[in-house]
Amino acid sequence: MILRNTISQSVKFGLHFIGIWPGTPFPSLHKIGWIIVMSVLQTYQYRYIIAHYKSDSLMITIDNLSIAMPFSLTSIKIMISWANYGVLREIISTMEEDCQKYAAIDINKLISKTGQLSFYLTSIVISSYLVAVFLYIIGTIGFQGNSASISRELILKMDLPFETSKSPNYELIVTTQFLIHLLSVLAFCTFTALLLMVVLHVGCQIDIMCRNLIDVPYKNEDQIKFFINRHQEIIVFTERMEKFFTYIGLSQLVFNTIITCCVGFLIIIAVHIDDGLPLLIKSVLFYMVICLEAFIYCFAGEYLSIKSQLIGNTAYEFLWYDLRANERQLLMSVILRSQKGFTFTFGKFASLSLESFTAIMKVSASYVSVLLAMY
Repeated sequence: MILRNTISQSVKFGLHFIGIWPGTPFPSLHKIGWIIVMSVLQTYQYRYIIAHYKSDSLMITIDNLSIAMPFSLTSIKIMISWANYGVLREIISTMEEDCQKYAAIDINKLISKTGQLSFYLTSIVISSYLVAVFLYIIGTIGFQGNSASISRELILKMDLPFETSKSPNYELIVTTQFLIHLLSVLAFCTFTALLLMVVLHVGCQIDIMCRNLIDVPYKNEDQIKFFINRHQEIIVFTERMEKFFTYIGLSQLVFNTIITCCVGFLIIIAVHIDDGLPLLIKSVLFYMVICLEAFIYCFAGEYLSIKSQLIGNTAYEFLWYDLRANERQLLMSVILRSQKGFTFTFGKFASLSLESFTAIMKVSASYVSVLLAMY
């Protein structure tokens, strides 16, 4: 099957589910549903943490906090996407228009190849999160003792105003929590998959633009003007991407640092205690997907920086010395602008890069050392 655009069906399904895909029916109902579910869930989760802060051990408190915070991050992502719905709609429509408009000059079939790569990678990202959910649930309720004295444990610790350990309340609550957990994780990872899809689209369009200048024999000044105009269009597109993702990236930076710290602490504790297998099962893949998410955001910034350098190198390697003075001046503007790079920041504070990912992991590891000292 030849894909005609770079939009991943996995991401499209996730955005439809959240209610922010352009043309999704009854978007207001999606908003009301998310507000009700997440408000109730988070209220009783944090009530439990606060109520049991003194009675629970540090390990149990960290365990409860590490699972409550991703739901908080999901809520923040959804609210930011609602506030920037118009920007997302422009991003999606531009992706569709780019693939239709520039398919004729895509002599290397980069659009279809990028579309397939985008679908595979985004599907892997979403699937890994869903697998992490099932392992978390197995680690939480799959290894409970058979003794009647041991109360049955909920998937998500919540301070509910009624008895939860007796039937049928327990079965109803666990089933509801399972569905909420699954759906929230789907929403959580959709934004990461969306970023990956958009970044791959930008890279594809830059590759098409550069190869059109290098591989196609030079004819006239219009070819250079097309290269410059296409560069300006891509700059506008990345500015929209920055506007939509910058505060999502900031929330990722803050929450991921804390979550990786908490889950890393739990993994170390699980390795050193006798009955740590359930804790290890539900924590290892959870830790990996949280790190993967931080990596994808930082990779996006690094990838855009590399592609910006590619534009400058392509303009420089073109036979500019055979051109007229006014044509050389046109290429000079592209080279100068490409040195600035595309902007992709977290909260407009600093640019995202692989160096940022290294800093996040270092800070997280230092916090783990503090928690181990307190344990």
